[in-house]
This record gives sequence, structure tokens and C-alpha cells, in this order.
Amino acid sequence: MVKRTLSLLAAALTVGALAAGPAFGSSHREAPLISGDPEADLTDLYAFVDRASPGKVNLITAAVPLEEPGDAPNYYRFGDNVAYDINIDDNGDARPDVTYRFRFRTHVRNGDIFLYNTGPVTSLNDADLNVRQTYDVWRISWTASGSMRKSTRIGNDLPVVPNNIGPRSTPNFHGLVTQGVRSVGSGSRSWAGQSDDPFFMGLSQIGDLVNVQPKGTATDTLGGFNVQAIALQVPKTAIVRPGHPIVGIWSDTERQTNVNVLTGKGSGALTQIERLGMPLTNEVLIGLDDKDRWAQRGPRGDAVFDHYLLNPVLATVLGAPDHNRTDILAAFHTGIKGLNQTGGPHADLLRLNTGIPAAGTEKHLGVLDGDLAGFPNGRRLADDVVDIELQVVAGELIGSPNDVSDNVQRNDRPFMAAFPYLALAHQGFEHTHHLPASASRIVM
Repeated sequence: MVKRTLSLLAAALTVGALAAGPAFGSSHREAPLISGDPEADLTDLYAFVDRASPGKVNLITAAVPLEEPGDAPNYYRFGDNVAYDINIDDNGDARPDVTYRFRFRTHVRNGDIFLYNTGPVTSLNDADLNVRQTYDVWRISWTASGSMRKSTRIGNDLPVVPNNIGPRSTPNFHGLVTQGVRSVGSGSRSWAGQSDDPFFMGLSQIGDLVNVQPKGTATDTLGGFNVQAIALQVPKTAIVRPGHPIVGIWSDTERQTNVNVLTGKGSGALTQIERLGMPLTNEVLIGLDDKDRWAQRGPRGDAVFDHYLLNPVLATVLGAPDHNRTDILAAFHTGIKGLNQTGGPHADLLRLNTGIPAAGTEKHLGVLDGDLAGFPNGRRLADDVVDIELQVVAGELIGSPNDVSDNVQRNDRPFMAAFPYLALAHQGFEHTHHLPASASRIVM
């Protein structure tokens, strides 16, 4: 079937019209308020059974979208006044049963200089790393009514992998990434630091008078950008209730209710300001008037947003049925029967059936191509969620087979073969976001 490029173009433009800022990725600047708070702006969420250790699950979330690698001297970091949460619902009630919470602290060795580092950084505690971060990890369990039952710190003062500055400053960045893997709790591992943005899509050509490139030549819009990422590997038994292998997962960020914008310090209780479950929900499906409302709520009340999924504007643009789309509602709000359905209230969750083992050979279209270990059964780093979701909206599940595509099927950098699996961050010294030489000669 011929690629429906013009339909894709219209869909991409619709996405841009719905979003408050540039529609760059899974959850990059997807709502008006969070666009002004990048340290708390979540970009992606992943959950998948580990192939090397089948009894474990990998949970990955990322924040701080569109990190330009060369932004010296104040490089990117996690927010000191932000709680980064990965939540697990193990019984289908759309309430958290277990939360892994990450809190960060910034340390400056010498505040009288402006440098991020004063020499080559060869270890995570290197004295030449002038600005560094550490983090703690808590495992929180909740009662059925949503009250905190127990909070246990399972990781204390762990080092964050710094930004990839360049060949003189971070001569062996891969080694630093490896050093960042730390044991937390019983049988679990954690990692936090800068990585390549793992989301991939091809929309950067849209603005150039419909200059969409064919398969194999389209470029990853997010290629060359980095994010701040958190990776956690836990035993299935830590998040799965016996006899109930399907879990619902979402991440969120919280800040204290009173924050001084000049100092960054806060007071008061933590308040949710952002969340992320299924990729592209808020960016593509939720209307502009409800984007901030969606981001600041828990998933349990998501039935109020059902109309956006049942009657999606994106389907209209794709020439697909745009009323009573119960197939889209199921994929996002209930799970798919026989695969990862959780029951309970309608809720936007990344649902993972931990009873399905990792695939020996991954297929980038996941479940649509018969790979039941792939998206929307959880989400692996290499799953092409843009193509999958576009094809579903275009009618793949309701008798209209199609191959709608953005023509980008892989990330701009290869993912690592071992935990934390993310691709290495782009270095600031040599990166891809300079203007072409010809552009610098434009006469104003």
C-alpha cells in the first residue's frame, strides 16, 4: 500500500494545532503550563520485561525536553525541587499501589567559578566535576483508599551521570554511564543521568512546504537532542500482585505548592503538575482547553476525557471514522481484551502484561505485527509508537488495514544492549544543531 503521506502531513499539522508549543515528541511541551517548566516536563515513559533477566521489569522515564547538547556553561539537570514518580497500579483500580520516587540534589564544589568541570571527568565523584547531582530513591506503598502505607528509602546519595560535554571534559562518557548503575533495594537497579532522547519521529520537514521525505531518508526530528533520564529495573514480584500479571504504569512530577521562582526553593505539600502514561495522549488527543487539567489529575478520573478518544479530531484528518471509536478508547483507557486489559475505571495507563516474555526478535510495530511483547503491551525503547498509533487511529483495528507512517522507524542512535539500555547522550562539543553554512549568509 502506498504511504499516505498527505494524510500524515495533515495529521501532523493537526497535532501542532492542538499543542501549546512545538509538537516534537511523545510528551515534549505538550501543555501550556508545563511548557514553561522544563525540569518537571516529562517526555517519555517505557515499561518492558527484561530479555536477559525474564523475572525483571525495566521502568524508564525522562524529563527536560529538547536539551541542546552544547548549551554551556549552565548545563541541564534534574530539578532539586521536583519529585519524579513512577507509579504502579497492580489491581486495576487506577490508584497507585507502589510508587518509586526520585529526589535530586545539586552540589557545587567551587561557587566562585563558572565552570561545570575544571578538568577531565573520569569518574562520577571526580574532583574536576564542579557541578554534580546526587539522588535518593524511595519505594512507597499505598492503601486501597490512596493513603500512604509505608515509605522506604532504598537508594541514598546515588550519583547522577553528568552531561556529555566533549572529548576533553568527558573522554570516556560510556564509562561514566556504566558507573551510574547502582543497586537499590533487593534485586533492583537504578540509573539516572543524561541520555540521548529515545523518542524518534519525522516531523521536521513538514514546515518546509510539505517537504516530507520518503522511507529511509526522513530524519528523526529529535535526533541530536538529549534528555534527563531515570531507569529502574525491579523484580516482577516487587510490582505484581500474585495472580494478576497485568499492571498499569504512569509517571508524574510534583512540586511543593509554594515555590520561589528566584531561588527555586519551596514549601508546603507536594502537588502534581505533570503526568505521562500512554505516549502522545495529551499531545495529540486532548483538546487545548483541557491539557493542563489532564496533566494535573490522577488517571482514576480519566472517564471525563473519553469523548476526545471516542471522537478524535486526528481520525477526521486521516479520513477515518471519527465517532464512537471504542477501539481507541480501549487502547488508551481500558487495555485490550486478551492482551493487557485491566478492568476498573477508565484511565490513561501504560499497561504491561508481565506474563508475556520478552520477544527474541523485536518488531518495531509491536502488537500490530504480531509481537505481543511490544507496544501497546508496555513500551520498549525501539517500538515505533508514532506509526502504531497513527495506524490505529486510521482504522487498523476496525477493518481498515493501512500503513500510515512518518517514515522514521528507528532512533538516531543505537540503544545499549545492557541496562539502562538508553542511547548515549550527544556530546556538546560536536553536535547536529548548527545552522548550515549557507543559512548564516542570509541577508536581512
